[in-house]
Amino acid sequence: MSNELVNVGVAQVKLGTTNQVLRTILGSCVGICIYDRQLKIGGLAHILLPESESMGQPEKYAATAIPLMIELLLKQGCKKEFMTAKIAGGASMFKFKSDTPLGQIGERNIEMTRKILTDKQIPIVNEDVSGNVGRVIDFFLNDGHLKVKAAGVEQNFYKI
Repeated sequence: MSNELVNVGVAQVKLGTTNQVLRTILGSCVGICIYDRQLKIGGLAHILLPESESMGQPEKYAATAIPLMIELLLKQGCKKEFMTAKIAGGASMFKFKSDTPLGQIGERNIEMTRKILTDKQIPIVNEDVSGNVGRVIDFFLNDGHLKVKAAGVEQNFYKI
């Protein structure tokens, strides 16, 4: 039985179930994978920025996309006590002065992602963040593992 591939674009949140793989491509953006190990339902948020002062597209920002994804998972019958998170991305893809906001965007995305997940009491069990290369991530919902491919090297994170 093969898995259905579901692409998740920039500033999108998508949920899936057992026979699906959620995929996205990351640079300075962060991919947040949340998995309910009991129901084998999960979600992937591809956030572009840490937060916004406007009430724009909530899927674009860590501060709003993560709570939105948790809410959507709860509506599917998931329980927070069975949820764990994996995060990837947040690379420094471009050469900016480090004291400019754009120069720190990857690190700021990672920091806000960690803060929101901690505030929401969703433990991060694996992460592959920072650096200066982009990543392709595949989130397998049959068992919750995350495959990260960066600079031609694949890693699999199985802890759920």
